[in-house]
Amino acid sequence: MHKEWVAFEASKKEVAKEKAKVAELRTKLEADHAKFESEQKTEEWSAMGWMKKAEAEAAQLAEARKRWKDICEKDNNEKRVLRADMNNLKANIEKLKKEKAEAETACDKAQSHRERSEQRKVQTCVTLALRNKEIEELTSFLTDQEQTKVELKSAKKTCNSKELKKLKLRSYQN
Repeated sequence: MHKEWVAFEASKKEVAKEKAKVAELRTKLEADHAKFESEQKTEEWSAMGWMKKAEAEAAQLAEARKRWKDICEKDNNEKRVLRADMNNLKANIEKLKKEKAEAETACDKAQSHRERSEQRKVQTCVTLALRNKEIEELTSFLTDQEQTKVELKSAKKTCNSKELKKLKLRSYQN
């Protein structure tokens, strides 16, 4: 783009030079015309000579106009290309903005999902800890119950054996 700008600036300078040259040629033509009128040479010579000079200067002027039009055409084409590039860049910017917004939305969704997963994980850990505590308490309670059952059986056996002895004693006494 810098090259194009430099070329554009150079073509602007060249157009300015061409305009100055055209103006110079025009003033020269006017000066020569004034000179022609003041000198008043012979009709035949002056008409022919001036006609050749006028034709030559008209050809130069036409050539300068042609170059000027070519430079303008080139400049307009460059501007059209630059305008098209700018429009393409604007479209790309809008496309990238949409992609960025979509990516941010996806990132937000992923982060929200991750946070919910972490919350569920924490809740699961808390629930597991509570359940483990309940299991420990129930296991302790069950162990106590089994110990009590064993003690009860033992006491029952002891009691039964004492009663048996009492009964045996009574039956021997009778």
